[in-house]
This record gives sequence, structure tokens and C-alpha cells, in this order.
Amino acid sequence: MDASLVAEKVEQARDAVADSDADAWLIFCRETDEIHEPTLPYVLGFDVVWPTAVVIGPEESTVVLGQHDAPTAEELGVHEVRPYDESIEQPLREALAGLDAETVAINFDRDDNVADGLTHGMYLRLNDLLPDREFVGAGGIVADVRGIKSDTEHERVETAAETTLDLLHDAADEWTPETTEAEVAEYLHGRMREAGYDSAWSWEYCPTVHAGGDADVGHTLPGDRTVPEGELLHVDFGVVRDGYAADLQRLWVRGEPPEGLVAAFEDVRAAIEAGYEELQPGAIGHRVDARARAELVARDRELFDHALGHQVGRSAHDGGTLLGPEWDRYGESVEYEVRTDELYTIELGLDTEWGYVGQEEMVRVTDDGVEYVVEPQTELWRLGE
Repeated sequence: MDASLVAEKVEQARDAVADSDADAWLIFCRETDEIHEPTLPYVLGFDVVWPTAVVIGPEESTVVLGQHDAPTAEELGVHEVRPYDESIEQPLREALAGLDAETVAINFDRDDNVADGLTHGMYLRLNDLLPDREFVGAGGIVADVRGIKSDTEHERVETAAETTLDLLHDAADEWTPETTEAEVAEYLHGRMREAGYDSAWSWEYCPTVHAGGDADVGHTLPGDRTVPEGELLHVDFGVVRDGYAADLQRLWVRGEPPEGLVAAFEDVRAAIEAGYEELQPGAIGHRVDARARAELVARDRELFDHALGHQVGRSAHDGGTLLGPEWDRYGESVEYEVRTDELYTIELGLDTEWGYVGQEEMVRVTDDGVEYVVEPQTELWRLGE
């Protein structure tokens, strides 16, 4: 439990409620070790078993939870704590009444998975407990709390990114012509276990390793392929340190790169830089994506079949505004504005005969534009050098 960080984020949550149309934000959950509630690490910092409610208003907040969890909540020192034994109903109603909360934002959202932790069963229970309240989705509040990073969060993401990049360079230094995709992954997993790092997504697929032009593009398991002469080693990788994730893609070529490979890399970099230049406070998600696609079209290249970028924080895909095309699968997430102190990836690639020319950078949105979290890859790196 990180009490100082929870205090930072709860203060931010109060401001977000004050800026919203809701009177309060209610996070309602139970058995979070089994069914994860994505917002709980921000506003409470520990798992619960009994039905639990965190009620956040513009100036104060209350947590209503089972008596056995109450001492941990008291130790946190952030919320008023209301423990219960038999029923959560009365203390929950009292907490909302104290805020004069008629319109209550609750943890569901149509498009943002990290704002959609409320199960249908718990929603039905909440309706029974509070039949006289108007419920609205808390997506906008969650986007503020999760997306706009504090200085502590920026430092932790940067550390995770620097660690990820260091491990990637170390793996490349260990490479030999006989090294397989699986051995690259095993090396990185071994280093992660030694240091106690988690993976930024599913362990089996993090890292994703592609060796040469015969490798299938996408989230694939590493196999026994090695890197042929003049072809690519592509790695998509991220570690989690101190609760915060990184997400980077890097490339190496074995030997002298063919001219066509160099040209493909340059075109990928140009599209990433185009998105980078478009990304600034107030930019709309789909317009940033469109700018990168326009650069590829101008260079007569095929377009990628995913969003240009997503937010990064406690997980590799951190919800909120998405830098993606106006496709049905992305819903309204691509219609939102980019804001200062959010963190995004910018990622795309080209499938070539020499392998997948995939690049993924992490960027921080500043008052004036954006800046790279770690040094970008601006040239093809050589294996064995």
C-alpha cells in the first residue's frame, strides 16, 4: 500500500468530481483479488473481500468496508472510514447523504475498460441499495484520475521505461547467430525474475519476439526461429516496476541492412514523427492517428490495422483517450482530447520480406507539446555490435 500516492490520487479525484456533472464518485466492489477493480489501486491501495464502497466528493471522501479491513483503511489516513458487520446499506446511504449526492458516478463505461470494473451483479445490488439515486458512468472522472499523471507517477513510468530499454540492450548484447526467439524471451524473463519485475502484459507474450521475415506478425509466442542474414530481430516488451508499466518496440538487423529495409524503417520513423508532431494538448485522438496514416499514404505504404497509440500507466493499456481511427471497435475513446501530463505510445509498423519493421515509442504530453520518455530509436541497430 502506497499511502502517499493514494493521497495524491484521491486529491486529484476530488478535483475531478468537482469538475464533473456528478455530486460524487462511487466505486463499488467486492472480492477484488478474484475480480479486479481497476480504480481501487488509485483510491484505496489494497484488495477487499466484503462489499466495499469508496465515496468521493469534491472536498471529502469516505470508505465503507468490512470491519476486518477497517484498520488498514484507518492506517491509510486518506478517507473517513465507516466499518460495518452485517450490511453496507446504512453507512453507504449516510456517506452519500453527507455529500448531498443525488447524481452518482459509478464505475462503468461503454468504451473504456479501466473505467468499467462494476459487474452486472454488483450493479443490480447497488440499484437495490440506492433506488433513489441517479447513476451515471464515471468514465470522465476515471480518465482524469488515471490519465493525468502526478510527478510521482511520471517518475515511475520513466524508470520502468529506462529499465525496459536497458534489458533490451542487454539481450541484444547476448545475441549470437544461433539465438532463437524463445531464448531471447527466456533471457529477459530470467532477468525479470532476478529483479522481481512484473510483465506489462501477459507473461507468456511479454516479450513478443519476431526473428526474420518468416515470423508471423502480431502477439505471438516466441519460437525456434533465428535471425537470417540481412533480416530483423523485432521485440515488443515492457516491465512493471513499483506498480507502473512501460511498452516499447525495438529493432535490430543482422549484418548489412538491404536498401529496401532501410527505406521501410525511414518511412515508419517518418509516420511516427508525424504523429508526434500532431500530439499536443487539445488534439483529438483520431486526428493524431490520421496524421500518421497520411504520412504512410504519401509514401505509398500499407496502413496498420490498429490504433496509433494508447495511454500507459499502471498497465500497458491505461484507458482514456485513444489515438486511433474512427472505427466502431474503439467507440468514443478516439473522440476525446489529449491533455497535459498524459502518457501515450506512438506505434506502427510495416510487414516486409526482412521482418516486421515495428516501432513503439512512449511520450509525455507537456504544456507545449510532447517529449519522449526515453531516447527514441532513430536508426537500425546492428546485432553483434
